[in-house]
Amino acid sequence: MRIVLYVLAAALAALLPATALGMIIDSAGNITDWGLRPLSEPNQQDRHQGNLWSTLENNYSPISYPWGIGHQPSPGLGSGGEAWDLEELHVRFTDTQLQFLVVTSSAPSSIGNGLPCYLGDMFLDYGGSRVGIVTQSASQGLSAGAVYRINGSSDTKILQQTANSYYGRTEIVHNDYGPDATVAEVAGPWAVNGTIDPSLFLGSAAIQMSTFDYGGAENGTFLLEYTLDRSLIGLPDPNQLTAKMAWGCGNDVIRVRGETPTVPEPATLVLLAAGLALVRLARRRRRMA
Repeated sequence: MRIVLYVLAAALAALLPATALGMIIDSAGNITDWGLRPLSEPNQQDRHQGNLWSTLENNYSPISYPWGIGHQPSPGLGSGGEAWDLEELHVRFTDTQLQFLVVTSSAPSSIGNGLPCYLGDMFLDYGGSRVGIVTQSASQGLSAGAVYRINGSSDTKILQQTANSYYGRTEIVHNDYGPDATVAEVAGPWAVNGTIDPSLFLGSAAIQMSTFDYGGAENGTFLLEYTLDRSLIGLPDPNQLTAKMAWGCGNDVIRVRGETPTVPEPATLVLLAAGLALVRLARRRRRMA
């Protein structure tokens, strides 16, 4: 009977949201639990510090948009694009949990050009596997926080296929993430498809949301924190992890990647080889002496 209870408890734990560590914001806008203050550090950088990885891209997007807009949130600063801008993405991990902190300039569901504008879901790639964490139920009717295994393109959905989105643009544009491609190819996938096979459901992550007025155009900044038990997705190696999300209209995208092994520069390899040769020569002379 005790074994049965243990099994039931484990199954229930897999279905319940992970226990959030807490997103505590003080009066100055510091997220004290994370030890950081959004929008206060040097911009347009990727940073790895211990178990905290960050991408900071305030007023910047890694896509050079059509019409010559460049690396700014379309349709550009001063024209409304800042209203749907992903500013920062932070990832941290413990032995048992992964956490993601998203800083964006608008609530996950807002109105743009008279149409609803949705923030896409969080997607994680690691070791050849992919999962999606649902951000809000409004986009595809799935429960917020639900975690799904993504097996193919049919498990994801491009949001906002309208004339006011970048979905239909076919121009090949430069981006910071890889070869030149269309906006849809760079920004996607946007959301877990509402028609996804229920058997791909893995469990739930906890999501906390808050807002803070950081001054001027940064008033109303929106903060989302995801907390996910690593065991839910198979205890992945965080160093293999890539976290990515985008606005549903293709307006902006942000990505954080895990650390990659440092490859020595050619000059370093030459010095290392020379050093080893000297050590061998010294040993040979000692033997001859």
